[in-house]
Amino acid sequence: MSGFVVTNNLSSVVNSIGKNNFVPNQKAQIGIVFGIITTDNTPTQKQFERAGGFASIGAIFYKNIEDIESKDLTEGVDDNFLDKCDIAIPELSTTNYYPLFQELVILKDLPSSNKKISNTSIKKYYSGPINIWNNPQLNSQFSSDISIAGKTFRQNPNVRPLLPFEGDYIIPGRQGSALRFSSTTKLYNNLNQWSSVGSDDSPITILSNGLKFDPKKKYYVEQINKDDSSIYLTSTQAIPLQINIIGSLNPLTSPTDPSKYISSQIILNSDRVTLNSKKDEVMIFAKTNVEVNTNNIINLNAGERVHLNTNAVFLGTDNNQLPSQPVLLGYKTIKVFEKLQESLIQLALTLSSVISAPEGAPIVGLNTAGKELLEDMKQICDLLEKIPSQKVFTA
Repeated sequence: MSGFVVTNNLSSVVNSIGKNNFVPNQKAQIGIVFGIITTDNTPTQKQFERAGGFASIGAIFYKNIEDIESKDLTEGVDDNFLDKCDIAIPELSTTNYYPLFQELVILKDLPSSNKKISNTSIKKYYSGPINIWNNPQLNSQFSSDISIAGKTFRQNPNVRPLLPFEGDYIIPGRQGSALRFSSTTKLYNNLNQWSSVGSDDSPITILSNGLKFDPKKKYYVEQINKDDSSIYLTSTQAIPLQINIIGSLNPLTSPTDPSKYISSQIILNSDRVTLNSKKDEVMIFAKTNVEVNTNNIINLNAGERVHLNTNAVFLGTDNNQLPSQPVLLGYKTIKVFEKLQESLIQLALTLSSVISAPEGAPIVGLNTAGKELLEDMKQICDLLEKIPSQKVFTA
């Protein structure tokens, strides 16, 4: 077959196997779930203690499907009913995916924790739930009333399976969240938002929550601008993220729009994004630029101080160009004013006592002007002491 890779020497291994005569020794054991332990009072306090307390989290109360009577599916589930149910625990400890009320599970007899003491010691385990409806939300075969799927669980009839593409590994949640390990699929570019560019072996990982299902469609594919929250880990894909900035992101640095970037990137998208460090720093590094954009206000709040350490600091732009007006250095400006003050004070002292020659009579106009200038300079001197900022410093 063209394009199909066969491992070297595999044919000789296949030929040595012979005819497959495997026959299962027994049919699968199927159980119907009537209770699941998730807290100390689910399904009831009595059953929680009966199963072993918190060490039994994930355990189910079930009846074999062959032993089910019609009344078991219609009458209320209380302690008397659950006392007649058997108990099974999850087969795997690596995943916590517990069934809901009246979902079906596969039962297995496997070694118990005291297997070393007795070779015949076995315990009942379960896997599942069985995907009878091929829907991530609920796979109960018998219940017609969706409100009894659990104490807190409520079914959303709009939830749809995610559309898979070849090679995808999808972990769906019951209420509209999913983790997809996928790749570019250019043949189906019209069906997803990550296959417009790149090659079919380019990986992508998508974690999405609050999928916006369309009740008119039988399946769903993630949509970054509609889903409530999502994280995209890309390699060569262009993701059509709509940002809230109008016009150029930065006319001075001209960064690539996130929707047009085709190298690896991480996109976090939600109504709000919060980064919080409980103990140490929040650190952001970039090889080129760090862009922070908003249509409203940027706040920088620090309990002690704010440092800006760089070769040059520019405030604002001038016709989309760097501003050219430098700010004044505080202490050097004060020294210039102090020098000017000294000169003006000396002038004021001279003018305030000047007399006319040769008679020696005072020149009243100049004397008055000198005294007024001297008083003004005293006020300016007081103001100079208040000019330096107590919070902002520059090199």
